[in-house]
Amino acid sequence: MKYVVMVVVLGVAGYFVWQQQQQIKAKATASATAKAVAAPLPIVVEPGPLVNAEGQARIIKSATDQNPEVRWQAIVLLDKMKVPQAYDVMFDRLQHDQDTDLRIKIIGLLSQRGATRTTLQPNPNDPLNPTTVTEAAPRDRREADITKNLVGMVRDFLPEIRIAALQSLDTLGDYAVAPSVMDALRDPDERVRLQALKTLNSLQEKRAAAIEAERKRQEELRRQAAAQKSQ
Repeated sequence: MKYVVMVVVLGVAGYFVWQQQQQIKAKATASATAKAVAAPLPIVVEPGPLVNAEGQARIIKSATDQNPEVRWQAIVLLDKMKVPQAYDVMFDRLQHDQDTDLRIKIIGLLSQRGATRTTLQPNPNDPLNPTTVTEAAPRDRREADITKNLVGMVRDFLPEIRIAALQSLDTLGDYAVAPSVMDALRDPDERVRLQALKTLNSLQEKRAAAIEAERKRQEELRRQAAAQKSQ
């Protein structure tokens, strides 16, 4: 009888020990699962290119295809993948391509990629005329090359290209191109002269708006300084 009781007691004790071990394992599993769920996923800031260097070389070659639409799609893809040679391909096609529509598309694309950041810095010698400072946009450092190529297109032999170039310079918003736009006022084509005036008007409006914004900013700074002094 004693042996039976001992067996029963040992069995019950073993059951409780096993149950505690199972609870400990369950808690450990739940904790690991919670940590796995709570772990932040890596953030993909920018997608990488779909193709390797060899594939990119084939796409660059497609930019000289006989079909202008193929050339355009190749240029767009190079731009989207941010291939280092993309701008050089665009500049080459802009200068030498025989398709006018393609060249106009490239001009439009470059005007979007070459946007600069123009700011006004206070001028202690003339508070009403702050100094204009043009900085390269953070996307890349090819803005000077883009502006140079677009300014060159203002002297192209086709009026359609000259008009598109003037429009793109308006989009860039760089006041430094004003002398080149002024030269277009002597263009033999009246449409080009008209677009030159539109571009100059727009650049003047943008500069006036920037000056007004800077004036308001300085007034607000002076107001805040006066309010702090009066406290």
